[in-house]
Amino acid sequence: MANLVTSEKILPLIEPAIKDVDVDIEQNDTKNLVVRFTTPDRISLRPAVEQILTDNNITFGDITNKTLAGTFGGTQIDTYDLKRVRLRYKAPQGGGARGGKRVADLGECSQCIYAAISFGLGREITMQDITPTNISRYAYKYQIDKTVNEITNELPDIWMTSSILGANKLYSKFFKVNGTFTFHKGSPLVDTINSLFQAFKKNEGLSLNINKWNPADFWLVSEDFDINVLSDEKTMEGFNQQIQKQLLANKLIGISLKQMAGNATLTINNVDRTKKYDKKYEGYVFSNKSIDGYITLSGGTKLQFRATQGPNNLTGWQGEIQGGLAAGGKISLGPFNMLLRAHSIKQIPTNAAKRVESEPDKVFTDISYGLKKYGNMSKTDIFKLKTSKTVTPQYLYSKLQVVQLINVFEVTLKQKKKLRNQLAEDMFLYAASLSKYSSAFYKLF
Repeated sequence: MANLVTSEKILPLIEPAIKDVDVDIEQNDTKNLVVRFTTPDRISLRPAVEQILTDNNITFGDITNKTLAGTFGGTQIDTYDLKRVRLRYKAPQGGGARGGKRVADLGECSQCIYAAISFGLGREITMQDITPTNISRYAYKYQIDKTVNEITNELPDIWMTSSILGANKLYSKFFKVNGTFTFHKGSPLVDTINSLFQAFKKNEGLSLNINKWNPADFWLVSEDFDINVLSDEKTMEGFNQQIQKQLLANKLIGISLKQMAGNATLTINNVDRTKKYDKKYEGYVFSNKSIDGYITLSGGTKLQFRATQGPNNLTGWQGEIQGGLAAGGKISLGPFNMLLRAHSIKQIPTNAAKRVESEPDKVFTDISYGLKKYGNMSKTDIFKLKTSKTVTPQYLYSKLQVVQLINVFEVTLKQKKKLRNQLAEDMFLYAASLSKYSSAFYKLF
């Protein structure tokens, strides 16, 4: 049913809410009035506009045209003069956070806020529930390391959609078993958990990245969780067992978060230790002119090893899983050497950068072994390559370690296939945060 107000009365009526907002009439004909409001604080603007409409007994709903509505949605009003008024709320062009880590940090914080609102309301939510009132009302249910203003003003639309999906998945999974959860990212409690990990790591001499121990981006914490059950542990093994126990009791749950679109999936990891991944070494891929090399495993899995910190930095050599659910999982030289030590295998030297700076010709000689054995290059082609622009300090740094890595599998362990397969599997499990050193967590993606 159309309202008694006519379309030309809408904008003057809501003027108090939009006086500091950029207003653009995108369409105005006999059937439609489409207005775009551009503001960094659209989360506050929409409820302010709709409150004025409500106070004046004007009914409204969501914009039904998904193209016009966008991720954030908008307000739709049918007026007495038979026009459909659509009010769209947009962030400034070029606005929003920049940089992958900052965007991810804001997304993780927003997930905590959206989940807190869902648990606070006791139901699944939509974008219309993300209002200043609800953000403030349920602030006791989240502790984050970014400000609310940063999140509401800079969060990209795609992360808003993702956070709605994630909040509703967390609600459907956990609300009935424990509705008292609060959501933590960068809180004092999270700092304590991370400090305990670092202490156990140091005491036991482990080369273990914290994200390989537990890749949780935020934590669900029950009101009856006691941090002393973790701090009372004496070993990394006991610490991990207690993390699993608290997760299964729905008292402390780490969540590894990936951006979502369309739907959300929640999986538990590192709990069923009888689950076998059964990865076997299958071979390598070696390119003569690139800085990288690959280790290939059964099941179509491969890890790409290379320097990752740019052409002017002799640091950051690591392997990364390519493809599959574990795509993006990483292992650097320190943890790989830790695995070699665990299997009593000679470690890869950690002096590649120093050698490139002090004895580049000798480094190339070592690489030449791999160029001939793994790249099937002739001596003539190797000589030409040495004097080409391809051979930079970064090439020497990265390729030397690639050759040393492949040597482990193709020379040192060539006649020890069982051990070679075990090392390959351990390498994959560490990169995927599924190794024996890793603790229990959920993955939300």
